[in-house]
Amino acid sequence: MGMKNSIFTLSRFLKKQFSLKADVKAESGIGVLIIFIALVLVAAVAASVLIHTAGILQQKASATGTTTINQVSTGLVISQILGYDGASPPEAGGIQFLAIFVTDNSGGNSINMANVTLTLTLHGVTAVLVYNNSIFESVSQSGTSSVFGSTVWNNLSASHNNPNNFGIFVISDPSHSLNAKYPVLSPGSQAAIILNVTNTFGTNLTQNTHVSGQITPQIGIPALVNFVAPEAFLNHAMTLQ
Repeated sequence: MGMKNSIFTLSRFLKKQFSLKADVKAESGIGVLIIFIALVLVAAVAASVLIHTAGILQQKASATGTTTINQVSTGLVISQILGYDGASPPEAGGIQFLAIFVTDNSGGNSINMANVTLTLTLHGVTAVLVYNNSIFESVSQSGTSSVFGSTVWNNLSASHNNPNNFGIFVISDPSHSLNAKYPVLSPGSQAAIILNVTNTFGTNLTQNTHVSGQITPQIGIPALVNFVAPEAFLNHAMTLQ
């Protein structure tokens, strides 16, 4: 009996020892599992934040790139500048009217000429001119034998009280996008910005006079105006730039 009791007691002791070790191992395994799951969740949240941030940055970079491309590619190009001296003979007077022929930059976007500003400096005086939709004419369908013979020039005078305004004279408009209230210069179109020098500056443009300035669209590269009037006015109409 003594031997049996000893064996039974030993058996109970061993079972108790092994049972405690199993419980300890189980508790340790559950703790590791919780930590592992927490790490996975943190990594998933961090990855989600990074993906979201990367998406926002990509969109902003794309928008910035598009804006930069538009700024660089869009703009106005001056094809020529004509002046008109109505005096007889021309040498006796000075240039009163200017017609600045412009097109849009190749590969650029269309430009709303109503949002364009014209800055000119003459005899040390700088004027800023904006578009007046009552000074508009289109000859894209009919053509014209004389740019300066149009009646639209009559609207550029002191009697109309518009010294700070310019008008638009449409030469070519294949897309029919240029109208008085919404004059959009699209690819293939050509128009002239027209102004009355005398009405704006109070004096004509005389021989050897330097004129500078720029035509600035709302978006894009401005076109530079820079010329010196000829020494002799041989004709009523003349090329200045």
